[in-house]
Amino acid sequence: MKGQEPFDMASDTLTDLGYDVLFDRIKSAAKGSRKQGGYLHAYLAKAKVEDNLGELVQGYKNYLHRSVGRTKLAYADSMVLTSKKAGKPDLIGAAYLTKGIVFYNSKTYKEALENYLLADQYLAGTTNAYLQHKLKYNIALVKYYTEHYDEALDLLRSCRSYFQENSVPGYLNTLLLQGRCHQQMKNYGLSRSVNRLGLMEGERLGYPDLTLYFLQSEGINHTMEGNYLLALAHLDSSLHLIRARGNDFANEVLSEFYLGKSHWELGHREKAVEYFKKVDASFTNRGYMKAELLSAYPYLTEYYSSSKNQELRLQYLKKHIEAINFMRSQSQYLDDKIKDGYDLKGIQREKQYMERILWIKERREHIGIAIGLFLILLFIMQAYRYQRARKIYRKRFEAIINGQNPQPKKPKVKNNFPSQKLEISKEKIDMVLANLEDFEKKRKFLDKKMSARKLAVILEVNNKYLSLIITHYKGKHVMEYINDLRVDHIIAQMKQDRKLAHYSNRSLTEEAGFNSERTFTKAFKSRVGITPIFFMERLEAEQNVG
Repeated sequence: MKGQEPFDMASDTLTDLGYDVLFDRIKSAAKGSRKQGGYLHAYLAKAKVEDNLGELVQGYKNYLHRSVGRTKLAYADSMVLTSKKAGKPDLIGAAYLTKGIVFYNSKTYKEALENYLLADQYLAGTTNAYLQHKLKYNIALVKYYTEHYDEALDLLRSCRSYFQENSVPGYLNTLLLQGRCHQQMKNYGLSRSVNRLGLMEGERLGYPDLTLYFLQSEGINHTMEGNYLLALAHLDSSLHLIRARGNDFANEVLSEFYLGKSHWELGHREKAVEYFKKVDASFTNRGYMKAELLSAYPYLTEYYSSSKNQELRLQYLKKHIEAINFMRSQSQYLDDKIKDGYDLKGIQREKQYMERILWIKERREHIGIAIGLFLILLFIMQAYRYQRARKIYRKRFEAIINGQNPQPKKPKVKNNFPSQKLEISKEKIDMVLANLEDFEKKRKFLDKKMSARKLAVILEVNNKYLSLIITHYKGKHVMEYINDLRVDHIIAQMKQDRKLAHYSNRSLTEEAGFNSERTFTKAFKSRVGITPIFFMERLEAEQNVG
């Protein structure tokens, strides 16, 4: 029959082919066909006969990408063991990275991250920039799904710069994930800007594969902003395309959840419930759940409460608790988030109450016990704390841009000779204050080696006197004084030259005279109340808008 050509070529004949030829034929053969199976077997057999450990790793990887379920992990384990025999750090790191991706695709994020961290141990000492950035991207994915959006964005910034020059799929996927992170942080303007860039770049680079996901992301933005009709248009069209592609249930259920929210807000309660039930079905049948999808259950319990179907209301209360407990067992990172974001004890109390009421109702059908159900006024979800914090950050940013950034603390005594408690002569104090003024004017604080001890040497005063004078006249400790000067300097520079907003955190750290990013970030936030990364993002966003 046409389309079913026989495949009788002997395996030993196939092993005479080169690895590149075999790999190309594996990719071009129909998935799951006898022909593809023959090429897969020949590749692995050739590598075993030749004792070529590098190609043997690739042979297991070939099988892994064309397997399902536990078989995938079996090939992943063989791949890791073989790479260790080869003893090449980049090969071992790549094997652990691939194994982590297998766990990630099965939505077991804790195991995925464990393998990514093992990959990092091996890749850190190599020069393989592609694998290092691929690892960063995959760790950013885990951090996104575990709601550590700031940490994900830190990693994605580096990935975006690298992939823009070296990998079109990597570049566009990074843009998509950046947009999703900003979306969940309610930075809708930044999310929309990144999505637009992704659509334009996909068209320019001739890579339309992710277009539907950028459209989906825009639909979610519209839902979260209350533009429900626009949300329905974007989400409906992208959902049809996602279903047509197949094998992407995670994005399918994500679209269904936000379609449900949009229909609910438009008053289409029955239609919304259909979508929310699909979210529940995904959890029941596939064991898939993430934090933002959990709120499907309060909608379902509210719907069945208003329709007086208490059995179904109780059923979805139980499923809500089950989903939360499932997420806790899946990831150590989700535990604290769920504790903060969902009142599990409150849900359990409502569940117990409902069970008691239904038990009474079964035995006392003529008693109007159901009236008490309408008295339950229990809120299940709380607003995420970080969302409120973002609003505060934006206000502080606007204040800084408008010239209201914090000034150094006022001295407790203004140019008056201090009390005898300081036990320092007026001449010595005047000399130190004059030298401090020169120190600030000449920006000597930008010296990375500047310390309290070094400043004392420069000012020709002992450490104790310097500490007493700065505390008395500047209202702060010596290093706090130096670090505040550095932060004020870099803020002034960024306001004057917006190009600095495109610098990496490491570059700004050096520009401000700090030795470590951690110290810089801590000093910056202590000084102005926001992180330098957030400050740079807002500057960049304003520049793009301008």
